[in-house]
Amino acid sequence: MRKLVICLAIATVAVSCKKIQAGGNKNTLKLEEGIERYSDDHQGGEGHGHEAAAGHGSEHAEKKAQVSIDLNGVALKGFANGMEDSMIKYLKSGQYTSATEDGLKNTWYNFDNVNFKTGSANQLEAGSHEQLDNLAKILKAYPDVKIKIGGYTDKTGDEAKNQKLSQDRANFIKAELSKLGATAQIVSAEGYGSQFAHVDAKASDSERASDRKMSVRFTK
Repeated sequence: MRKLVICLAIATVAVSCKKIQAGGNKNTLKLEEGIERYSDDHQGGEGHGHEAAAGHGSEHAEKKAQVSIDLNGVALKGFANGMEDSMIKYLKSGQYTSATEDGLKNTWYNFDNVNFKTGSANQLEAGSHEQLDNLAKILKAYPDVKIKIGGYTDKTGDEAKNQKLSQDRANFIKAELSKLGATAQIVSAEGYGSQFAHVDAKASDSERASDRKMSVRFTK
């Protein structure tokens, strides 16, 4: 009887080994308790998935939290030291009144929450209009202030197309602000293409992102 039990145990182990060999390491489970599934195909997909998820997660983690910004008693949502906050602090200082065009032309404020859909000059990502609304409110609070809009691209691609895209985007921002009642305060909108880009065209997309922007500056 004991010999029969031993023979059956040996036969069971032999059958299990044949099953694992037939499938290799693909889509099988390790027999030890507590060890996770392993599979050549699964690891390939999982690794790529985690890499993308980590990148996406880090991107969101790096986003600054919005704060309440005081516009003469009106609360705006924006980023601390962001576009709205910086513009309002400057205007409250009273420096604009005595500033000259030469003194204003080199200080630009980058939109930090206005994003166009890839390749588009007239479609904004969700949430972008909030910052345009904020800018319109700032201009209405300071009706004597005038601004200029600038559009920029990175160094990749055809420069003529880059210039056109940046100009079209600057015009679009101007049109959107005009709809919000700021027409008279917008002196001009200009696309600069990659003229002022700093990052090499061979750099990574994330590095070149800083050159793809929309900005605004005070003018007279």
